[in-house]
Amino acid sequence: MSGGKPRAAMLPVLLTVGSLAGVGAVMAGLLLYLSPSQETASSAAGPEPKPMVARMAPVDATGGPSTAGSPGTDPAADPATDSGAAGPATVGPGGVNVPLVEAVATAAPPSPVAVPVAPLGKSAPTRVRIAKIGVDAPLTSVGVEKSGEIEVPPLSRPRLAGWYRLGPAPGEMGPAVILGHVNTRSGPAVFSRLRELGRGDKITVVRANGSKAVFTVDGAEQASKNRFPTKRVYGHVDRPSLRLITCGGVFNPRTRSYTDNIIVYATLTASGRG
Repeated sequence: MSGGKPRAAMLPVLLTVGSLAGVGAVMAGLLLYLSPSQETASSAAGPEPKPMVARMAPVDATGGPSTAGSPGTDPAADPATDSGAAGPATVGPGGVNVPLVEAVATAAPPSPVAVPVAPLGKSAPTRVRIAKIGVDAPLTSVGVEKSGEIEVPPLSRPRLAGWYRLGPAPGEMGPAVILGHVNTRSGPAVFSRLRELGRGDKITVVRANGSKAVFTVDGAEQASKNRFPTKRVYGHVDRPSLRLITCGGVFNPRTRSYTDNIIVYATLTASGRG
């Protein structure tokens, strides 16, 4: 019984401590309830873009090859010969590349600026003409290299553009793809001024059967090769479409290539002969 008084004297202290601890627990729980969860916060900002795999299979789920190292990858390119060919890097907050013409913020390509017309039958393209940027270039067909990267026209013919033959022909239903170099050591190449195209500009593709497909530009973007927008470029669309691709951004002297791609999106809006 000699220890009874000290224990009795400690009882109020223990009760006070316990009460404060209980209040603290309630407050902590209330804060957790009121504050947004990490999952909610991240979903509100939208899904993080997935980086494009540098060495993917020749054709991925959307039907497109890897372009991490191409098109427009110029092993012999030297921007000193044409300092304005690729244009300055367009960089937003946090180093994220922002579009050149308009926002292409979703997985879908930009909406058509003009009413699409009915698709044409299959016929290989032979020439691409873009009056605004002085392009009147022959076309060759390109496929996919063993590395999984899309082929590019030979550097010895810098004014030659390439049509990706494993996809639709320009004028057919779906996204046709034409690519070209931005420059070489000898100077500007076929798509050196591609970045100048904007919404409403016209692109004409001449086809082997004598027909021509006229496309109207819907928009353009500059995208990092490490985050290439595969779905926007090669994914399903419900109209005859065209994508023009070249290099842009900053030239990396170590890899002898540019950091980004310039991508122009267009829709078939007219057709004819000649």
